[in-house]
Amino acid sequence: MRALAAIVIFILSAAPALAQGSAAAYARAQAAYERLAPDDRIGFKILLTGAGYWVVVPTPDFSPKLFDAVARFQVDHGLAPTGVVDAALVEAVETSAAPLWRLWGFRALAHPQRGRRIWIPMGLGLVARDDAYGTAWSDPAGRLEILYEYFPKATVGVGFEASLASLLSKGGVIHYKARKPDFFAISASVGALDKYSRCQQDGAGLLCFFLTWRTEEKALHIERVAMLMSGSLAAAMGDAPFAAIPQPAEPAPRAEIVVARPPQAKPAEPAPPEAKPHGASSGSGFFVNADGYVLTNAHVVEDCGRLRVFRQKEAGQDAAVVARDERNDLAALRTSLKPERFAALRGKIRLGEGVAVFGFPLSTLLASSGNFTLGNVTALAGVVDDSRYLQISAPVQPGNSGGPLLDQAGNVVGVVSSKLDALKVAVSIGDLPQNVAFAIKATVAQSFLQSAGVDYAEGTASGAMAPPDLADAAKAMVVFILCE
Repeated sequence: MRALAAIVIFILSAAPALAQGSAAAYARAQAAYERLAPDDRIGFKILLTGAGYWVVVPTPDFSPKLFDAVARFQVDHGLAPTGVVDAALVEAVETSAAPLWRLWGFRALAHPQRGRRIWIPMGLGLVARDDAYGTAWSDPAGRLEILYEYFPKATVGVGFEASLASLLSKGGVIHYKARKPDFFAISASVGALDKYSRCQQDGAGLLCFFLTWRTEEKALHIERVAMLMSGSLAAAMGDAPFAAIPQPAEPAPRAEIVVARPPQAKPAEPAPPEAKPHGASSGSGFFVNADGYVLTNAHVVEDCGRLRVFRQKEAGQDAAVVARDERNDLAALRTSLKPERFAALRGKIRLGEGVAVFGFPLSTLLASSGNFTLGNVTALAGVVDDSRYLQISAPVQPGNSGGPLLDQAGNVVGVVSSKLDALKVAVSIGDLPQNVAFAIKATVAQSFLQSAGVDYAEGTASGAMAPPDLADAAKAMVVFILCE
């Protein structure tokens, strides 16, 4: 959450300069504030959050931080920096953020099982859907997503560690984290996304919201939304007082002034808005024949404006999707590359067999030459006995998707697809899962390639290769895929 981090830093650096007023000035401001009813004090801090001058959960207390925040607002709006909160200042703060309050359109919505209400910015056009843990709201324009979920067997400690581990595994940068006996909160950035989460101990489980938004959406000021949601959840748990959602009046319509003008030519139709670019993402794939066709996951090549594949130490080459199966998460690409090695697909594999994964996980952090890991087939089905998948213990990360799962003879026995969401599992069962990943079986991939009219070779079980030789064989058939 870059914006929130920047605001916090500014507040801390500006505080000494703004607090130079006399002790008498501070005492006057404190006395004026404490004459307000507790609900009005909370309400003012909520308004101040909306205006961007308060970035912690509101309480009814007066403090040097509040004195400085008020003085800074006054300076920024051409008022004398007294630090005193009076009716005129409340009106000025409310007016400054009124367009945002109307834009956000907060509503207090309840969790379907726990009944606790938190503020959700429904004015942003969010669409609700139920999931196994609660409710999710998403923006059709892709600007933000909110999950409000309850994990019945979770604890603050396990949830906090799992959340950090999940963010760091995706290359996240942690801007702020707080852990208390009854709650934790984390703000972070992962690529082009900002994230904020807060989880409260609620009975034997955790009640959490997870807010994710695009960093580029500066005008929405979602970092302020995060603070307001955090305060509303704390209040829903009875940990902090809160006030009603501000409802600023709509601005009065301006009187229309008609000015006589000579006739003018009809203006040209405005050009349609340009589509926003697809955020760059990456994955792995592998050659399946000598003609340069590549197999990967469907989600790796979703919504690409431009698709390129890279072989070791070579410039990228454009690729085209020739077939895509969203249900089984498979895609076939046509390239102009001539592979030095292509995969042989083996359809039968046994529980416990040794396997290897080669791909390009966390490409901005880890080695650009690829990553090789070893493991075993730990189950012949996926989640809820899904027979299309193998469960494997070989460690995988974001970016491994679409890469080959190899047996010890170098045959491809699966297409790496996903790993278990460590955070949700941990907060659900109270333990952090390790090395639980899944690959689409080679038999499913063979059927897909047949239906797409793409030739492939069949492999058979044979003598095991030494791991370094297996890694060399994998490297020769695997490509890095960049979706832009």
